[in-house]
Amino acid sequence: MTLHCSWRDMMREAAQRLAAAGVENAPRDARLLLAHALGIAPVEVILRETDAIDIGALTDFEQTIQRRLKGEPVSRIRGWREFYGRRFIVTPAVLDPRPETELLVEQGLKRLPNSGRVLDLGTGSGCILLSVLAERSDAIGTGLDISSAALAVARSNAEALAVSERVSFVEGSWSDAPGGPFDLALSNPPYIPEADVAGLATDVRGYDPHIALTPGGDGLDPYRAILAAMPRWLKSGGCIGFEFGIEQAAAVTMLMQQAGLSDIEVHRDLAGIERAAFGRRAP
Repeated sequence: MTLHCSWRDMMREAAQRLAAAGVENAPRDARLLLAHALGIAPVEVILRETDAIDIGALTDFEQTIQRRLKGEPVSRIRGWREFYGRRFIVTPAVLDPRPETELLVEQGLKRLPNSGRVLDLGTGSGCILLSVLAERSDAIGTGLDISSAALAVARSNAEALAVSERVSFVEGSWSDAPGGPFDLALSNPPYIPEADVAGLATDVRGYDPHIALTPGGDGLDPYRAILAAMPRWLKSGGCIGFEFGIEQAAAVTMLMQQAGLSDIEVHRDLAGIERAAFGRRAP
């Protein structure tokens, strides 16, 4: 990158290179990465656009652009992702939270009774569970994950959001969920069929942990395992909500019906895609 007279020039050139490499929303990414390099909020970039640039900041910015050109997501470069209005640490150990997953939080909150207990199966960064607890100061929760490294990230996020005293974490597989009883269970499990992994975008396949993307096979084994164990920890009358992939709604809702759940509702994300289903355990 050449040394231009202002940050505006440098940001424009970076956006052009990102766009030429096929990066969607290249101007936005360039602005976010410039804010990161300067250590300021993105909204403050406009106030710095006409400032003269310096070599140190230029070097930092160029390094982030090079990483983005290789396909690394902006959230991975910055080390955090905003989710449900809060900042969550993300590391290579956890799935990068997606906006569509906010649907689980939104619908889960509607079903959580006063002073309710929440179980998050496959908690990862903790974004689902901790968002619920941050919204509801009367609730307590437990997060389960097979990865100790992921649980370390979730604990850090819990501390940052000041909900540590109301949450516990358990390391283990789907069958290791604690006994409860829980009023609400939420899960965004790995659901991508093994055959589809090779076709994922580089920023997904190359940076999200494989274990958080696919369980192998048809992608539905986590739902089968969770629903088989459900009577042990979900309270009678309690609700469970799942996220799933494109064209998986029918298969997941059938599994929920076979497990005896009632009042099953399927919800669409902001793109109009069937993305989550909730059901209630019979009283």
